[in-house]
Amino acid sequence: MEDNECRVYFGLYGDDFDPKEITSILGIDPTSTKRRGENVPNSVPKFSSWTLSTGNAAGDSADVYELFSEIVNKLQPKKDLIIEAMRRFSAFSKLQVVLSISIKENVSTPGIGFDVDTIKFFGEIGAFIDIDTYKE
Repeated sequence: MEDNECRVYFGLYGDDFDPKEITSILGIDPTSTKRRGENVPNSVPKFSSWTLSTGNAAGDSADVYELFSEIVNKLQPKKDLIIEAMRRFSAFSKLQVVLSISIKENVSTPGIGFDVDTIKFFGEIGAFIDIDTYKE
């Protein structure tokens, strides 16, 4: 891998809910959905999920701060609806960062951090934040 690559996504997860209902409540089209127990290639989901993701960013555009802002800007106006959906479906929320770090010496490692608005928003909705890093 030449450059660092990154993707950020937000997900709502629960034992069993219809992701279409989350879409209806939030008025945001998800990037992906899964229903607990449905047949999906190579697995059977243990949870239902509704996910909103940034695209993959590489090189100079793999700016984690910008990707967080992209997600928060889409979700912030829906904060109360997200909290209501979490309560209604006994769901939990998670912000996930997937970062593949180049092992080439001439490629600097990306910074990972959260601005105040990101921390405040995800704190208010009670979201977990998970960062997965891979060396490639």
